[in-house]
Parts: sequence; C-alpha cells; structure tokens
Amino acid sequence: AFQTRNIPHFGHEKILQLLLESCDHVVINPVLGPKKTGDVAIEHLKGIYRYLGKTKYDRKISFHPVLANMFYAGPREAVHHALIRQRIGFNKFSVGRDHAGADNAYEPEMAAALIQQNRKSLEIEVLAPNGAAFCTLCGKVVLVGDCAHPVERMLDISGSDFRASLKDKKLFKLADQKMQHKIFKLKENIFEP
Repeated sequence: AFQTRNIPHFGHEKILQLLLESCDHVVINPVLGPKKTGDVAIEHLKGIYRYLGKTKYDRKISFHPVLANMFYAGPREAVHHALIRQRIGFNKFSVGRDHAGADNAYEPEMAAALIQQNRKSLEIEVLAPNGAAFCTLCGKVVLVGDCAHPVERMLDISGSDFRASLKDKKLFKLADQKMQHKIFKLKENIFEP
C-alpha cells in the first residue's frame, strides 16, 4: 500500500518503483475523510493515479482509498497508518519522509524512526525511504542514500513547490509532463478549498 494525499512527482514515482521491485501490484491507498486546505481533492487524485496506471505502470498500480480520518499527526500517524494497512491485509506499506506532516511540528525523519522502534510489534513490512532527490551528477532521480554523490549535488523534490506550480499552471520539471498537461486542461480546481 502507498499512502498519499498528493499528485505524484518523480520522487513519489521512485518510491512506487521501489515497491514494484518486490511486489506484483501496488495499491494507492489514500485515507479519505476531512482534508486540509490545499490537499488534492480525492476525485482528482483518483483520476491522476488511474491515468498513470494505464499509461505508465501497465496496470500494476490501482487506486483504492481507505475510509478513515487524517489527523496530520506525523510519526504517530505513520504507525497508525501501518496498523490500518496491516489489518486490511497488506503485506507491505510505504511510510513517507514527512508522513502525515503536521505543519513542521516534527522533523521529517521522525516517522521512519518511530516505525523502526515499533517494527517488532508490526506484522507488516514497512519501507521507509528517506525520500528522493534529483542527483545533478547522475542526471536522474535517486532515493536518498542510494547515490554516493555529495548531498550538495542533490536537488530536493518539493511537493510544496510542485503544488504551487500546478496552481500557477506552470510545468514542474521533476514530474510527469503529460500528466501535468492533463491537469492543466481540467476546468475545476483540483485542490481542497
């Protein structure tokens, strides 16, 4: 299962590729319920992931949300999300770098650290990559820690910058260009008010 509330940029896609290396299929499994302002409306998120599933991932991803509330509680919510996926029957789950971000109330690495502390009590395998970045020396997106080049040669792939680009209808170079053009053609606002 892959928890998300955002339109995927190449960093998210790198994590999907990581999951697909050990799984036949990945379920995009966002939590439904009240959202905060600026989150992507669920119907648009569904359409975007279905589009990518058909055009890029040979139907190896699907979109099936979970009915539960988001609390934006950072690390504790990452453990909560893993337990939800475990009880549903998933065998793997990906915890993000700033999982269920709480407006910078926690350091981004704290979710992965809390998952690590609780691994023995979880029956689900939780992958917790430290995010992805664009390596200017490799010329590609890499998972943080998978590239030996210096950190100062890594460009962060900012979800906030991507959302701002989408709002301004400007192409974000670290996300699928065709997907962005498809989004720009939509008449309605894709973000929660």
